[in-house]
Amino acid sequence: MSLSWVIVIALGSGGLGAGLTALFSRDREPTPVVDNSAATIDAQVAMQLSNLDLIEPVCSTDYIQSNGNGLCRELFCWMETNSVTGEASAISCDAISNINNTITILNVCSEVEEPAKEGCYTLFRERK
Repeated sequence: MSLSWVIVIALGSGGLGAGLTALFSRDREPTPVVDNSAATIDAQVAMQLSNLDLIEPVCSTDYIQSNGNGLCRELFCWMETNSVTGEASAISCDAISNINNTITILNVCSEVEEPAKEGCYTLFRERK
């Protein structure tokens, strides 16, 4: 084989290699641009909704000592159903609400005089 053929084969192989490399390394589809602004806004709203300062007044020590912890528990439960983690279910919060309502009914009707006391319990039972 002569030197000229070696040079032609070397140049041809180099050109073929460069061409195939360029063909396979080019992007076939442009990389899509992702807009995360909606997800960012959702995250900010979720953080605001789960901010505990909304229930701070009814969960303070003074309020709980005066009125009990029922309202604090109920509001905290409802906040957790709407939070990012969503750990509490609406069924659990309904159960807490039912207990709070029952305690309120018992307290209100216990202060009513005897002839009307039974009517008080009946009224609340029918409304509940």
